[in-house]
Amino acid sequence: MSHTGGRRAVGIALVAVGLLGLVASGLALSTPAWSRSPSMDQAVGVAANFLRRTGNKDLAIDEVMEFQDNFYVVYYERSTGMGAFEMIIDKPGTGGMMRMMGNGDIRPEQGPSMMWNTKYGMMGMGGGLMGMMGGRTPRPRNASATAPITGDTAKEVAQEYLDRNLPGARAEDVHPFYGYYTIHVEKDGRIYGMLSVNSYTGQVWYHNWHGAYIQTRERRGE
Repeated sequence: MSHTGGRRAVGIALVAVGLLGLVASGLALSTPAWSRSPSMDQAVGVAANFLRRTGNKDLAIDEVMEFQDNFYVVYYERSTGMGAFEMIIDKPGTGGMMRMMGNGDIRPEQGPSMMWNTKYGMMGMGGGLMGMMGGRTPRPRNASATAPITGDTAKEVAQEYLDRNLPGARAEDVHPFYGYYTIHVEKDGRIYGMLSVNSYTGQVWYHNWHGAYIQTRERRGE
């Protein structure tokens, strides 16, 4: 089932990101060396800098994926192995309302990471990722509630969605987060994109803001 309220939810997310910029000016992290053609090494550096600023020793970088329009960063919890949240580092000159920075700033990814994440996102509301960016320790709300949809079921739901909307694509790697799963999509033998499945409702949210896939840098365990 597709996420019919996606546009409205993204609108809410835009407001949240705008407020974050006003309330926590100077806390969004960037690098003065960010170029018009940023490298994977630069993106990993920005992601690592943000991680240090959180002060949370349990968090680590899982992977950094480069796409045409941005770099996508996954953070995870060392103690549980669970995905914590997803972030975006925008590339310069890509346009679009969610891509206005493009100077090496790292920000919460719009969509499921903000709207469905029951521990670090807006649904957590006990501090969460935005509180952490402001220097507060997250206080999760209902983050440990058992989700009725398993990873295997989420993958089946994702495949059904792809069969209807992107014939020939396959749901592959399943990454669990609090309240949802993010699943890599492959087509013609390579990564094509990703989507998320809500672990309570089964709603699907396709990530249509990345552009074409370029490369991945795995960081888990480092």
